[in-house]
Amino acid sequence: MPDANVVLFFSRLSMRDQVAAREWGDLPSELLPSIADRLGLIELLRFRGVCKDWNSASSTASAEVEALPDSKPWFLLYGENNDSQCTLVTGSGKQYSITIPEMDGATCLASSHGWLLLFREGSMFFFCPFSRAKIELPVPCQLAHREFSEHAAVLSAPPTSKDCVVCIICRAEQREDLELYLIHRGANSWSKHKLDSFPNKIEHAAYHNGVFYYFDNMNLMVCFSLEDRSITFGKVRYPESPKERCLPLRFSSSREKREMKKRLESVLGDDECPVSTCGTIVPCHPADTMIPYENTGKAKEPGTRKGVWFQPRFHQIDEKQSW
Repeated sequence: MPDANVVLFFSRLSMRDQVAAREWGDLPSELLPSIADRLGLIELLRFRGVCKDWNSASSTASAEVEALPDSKPWFLLYGENNDSQCTLVTGSGKQYSITIPEMDGATCLASSHGWLLLFREGSMFFFCPFSRAKIELPVPCQLAHREFSEHAAVLSAPPTSKDCVVCIICRAEQREDLELYLIHRGANSWSKHKLDSFPNKIEHAAYHNGVFYYFDNMNLMVCFSLEDRSITFGKVRYPESPKERCLPLRFSSSREKREMKKRLESVLGDDECPVSTCGTIVPCHPADTMIPYENTGKAKEPGTRKGVWFQPRFHQIDEKQSW
C-alpha cells in the first residue's frame, strides 16, 4: 500500500490553488527514488510512465518489487476478443484493464517466477507482462504449426539462470500418447520423449531436485529425471506422519480454490464459455502450492478464453539477453 506521505504529496501537487507547483518533469531528481520506493506495483508502473527521468529513477524500486514475496497469485485474462486487451486481477481482487500486444494470439504454456512462457504464431518466448522483458527460445519443429489441446510446462529455474531447463508435456495429435519436449538454456534444439498410452489430463506441473513432475486428475504422476533422461510413473501418496519424507509441494486446497474462483467471478461472470487456464507454483512454507492447469479447449477454438495465474514481478534484463 502506498505510503501516506506519498499520497499526500501527490494530492497536494494536484490542487488547483497550488499556483506555484512545478511541472512534473521539474521535480528534484533526488526526491524521485524515495517516492518510487514507497509505491506498490501498479502505482510503480504508472510512475514509470510519466517521463524518462521518472522511469530511470525507479530502477532500484523495480528490483525491490521483483523480490517481494506474495502468497496470492495474480490472474491475467487474455484472448477474449482476439486482441491485446487483457484484464488483470490482483491478489486483493482489484481489476485493471491493460493492453499487452504480446498476448494477442498467444497461448501461455508455463508461469514461473513471474515469467510467462508464451507460444504464438510459430514463436516461443519468455515474457514479463509488467516490464515487457522478452527472451526468445527456439521452437520445437514438431510444435511450430500445431495447436495445443492439452499441455503443461515447467522451468527448473528462472529463464535468466544458466541452469534453466524447460520441460513441456502435451498430447500427441488425436492420440492417447503424451509427448515431452526438453531444452537447456543455451541449446539450439529440443529433445523429444514419448509417453505411450496416458489418457488422463495433466493438471499440475512442478520441478524438484533434478526431476520434473506432472500430475493428472486421478492422483497419478509422470516423473522425468534430468540425470538419466528416464521416465517413470507413480501414484500420489499422502504422508501419514510429519516425519515421512515427501516432496515440498502441495495441491491447492478446496478453500484456496474457492477463494481464487471468487476473485474471478466479476471478470468471468456466469458466461459458460470455456477458459483455458495456465497454472503456476506459489512459493510457500513449508511446501510450495501448485495451482492447477485447466485445459478446456484448443488454443484457437471459437469462444475459448485464456487465462494465467502468475506471481507479480518486475523483471528487467539486459537488452542483449538471449536464451
